[in-house]
Amino acid sequence: MQSSFHFIDWVIVAAYLLAMAGIGVYFSRRQNTLDHFILADRSMGWLPVGLSLMAALNSGMDYLMQPSATIKYGAVLTVGVVSWLAVYPWVAKVAFPFYHRLNFYTAYEYLEARFDVRVRTLGALIFVVWRLGWMATAMYVPSLAINAASGGQVDLNTVTITVGIIVTLYTMLGGIQAVIWNDVVQFCIMFGGLAATVAIVLFSVPGGLSEILAVAGAAGKLDVWVPLVDASATTPIAQVVSFFTQPLTLISLMASLVFGRMATYTSDQVMVQRLQTTRSIKDARQAFVVNAVGDALWMVGLSFVGLALFAYFQNRVLPPEFQTDKLVPYFMSLAFPAGAVGLVIAAIMAASISSIDSAINSCSSVAVVDIYNRLWIGKDLERGAQSAEGERRQVMASRVATVLFGGLGTVLACNVSRIGTLLEIANKVVNAFSGPLFGIFLLAMFSPQSRSGGVLAAGVAGAVVSYYVAYESAIGFMWPSTFGLAASLLVGAVLAAIMPAPADAPGRHLTWRAVMARPVA
Repeated sequence: MQSSFHFIDWVIVAAYLLAMAGIGVYFSRRQNTLDHFILADRSMGWLPVGLSLMAALNSGMDYLMQPSATIKYGAVLTVGVVSWLAVYPWVAKVAFPFYHRLNFYTAYEYLEARFDVRVRTLGALIFVVWRLGWMATAMYVPSLAINAASGGQVDLNTVTITVGIIVTLYTMLGGIQAVIWNDVVQFCIMFGGLAATVAIVLFSVPGGLSEILAVAGAAGKLDVWVPLVDASATTPIAQVVSFFTQPLTLISLMASLVFGRMATYTSDQVMVQRLQTTRSIKDARQAFVVNAVGDALWMVGLSFVGLALFAYFQNRVLPPEFQTDKLVPYFMSLAFPAGAVGLVIAAIMAASISSIDSAINSCSSVAVVDIYNRLWIGKDLERGAQSAEGERRQVMASRVATVLFGGLGTVLACNVSRIGTLLEIANKVVNAFSGPLFGIFLLAMFSPQSRSGGVLAAGVAGAVVSYYVAYESAIGFMWPSTFGLAASLLVGAVLAAIMPAPADAPGRHLTWRAVMARPVA
């Protein structure tokens, strides 16, 4: 591969990174209380929060992964946008109203109020592991893109460390406000880069749209129904085994997306914290709609890029042992004019950094509220009850935690490539532990009979099952989260039936039905 990077491309990327750091410096002067650092005093409107949600939910991983996966598995991936219709009733009628009636900094404070500090700590630790994996992957992707677009002239780890330092800096300085407004800018850059990519790849294929659809259709890439089992499986047991070991089917895709997104908006501090910054439940719902529409357009656009690249490379020879995850930057090196490469690399970095800053900020929030204050100091924070000196200490602790998580994520990002393709990384590292955490919250919200010991055992069981399915079994890579959720709920339900909590247990007034009887704050 030849380098497609010109001087103007480097200027665009450098200007983008400096602008992100500048926004962090601008908001740093306002971060004088923990409430402002973590929740922006609940002053954010629905549009910036919605754009931030979309940018945080997606990463530069999508930019390389979605076209690559579409080439391999076809248009079935675009059907995933329908999952938003199934998720909306849950978030609009269950999760959003529930959290807006609770007065907590983090979602895991609720777990202690409902059960005890052990369940809270387990939930917080699962979240931190989950988001560290996300952070590491998001840092790795722009490094992969720049390495490929520069023809290997730019070292992977050098880019990773540079991105890690800059995003950690502005997140440490500006808190959640800097994160949200940076995400708004990054949303615009993401879609600008996507529009440029779609336009260039469309005009690069002789015959245009009709040729792209004809080539994809002839190769079966437009089929949305992937066979559920291998045709060679004849016995019922063999068919069941074949069903769960298929790499990807429509059922495994929808299960992964629906349960994964429900988990995200219920148990993921990144999303819960964003929604807590809004002024009302109505604002939170509107923000979710912006998030869903933006994600659907994003994924459909990237899938189209995959189909177009499939047609483009039909009569071209790829380098030996070429990874399809590098196909987008490789195409850029062949067809993109100077300046366009820098814009798309900036878009990939924007998509990645919006996930990184969200993960760092939320992990530091959990570390300060759920670990430092609750376990180290031994007390919970009361909102608005801190002295000015106490608030300064809390903000300083948050900034120290931000630096530590940024450094740890950078180290992990330098080693994440050993796991496999980006689609496998996404489901094995990023999403594997969302299921067990979601199971813990479902038991807390809807099972009055559950007690802390049973929920603790359920969470551990779900995490073990997720790990086994992801790394030690032949089960398809779309299933770890769903299996972990099922294991958590099964173990929790059995233990609740065997050893139910007494009717006067302290946390039973915090089930979903009881909390929804309260007025909205």
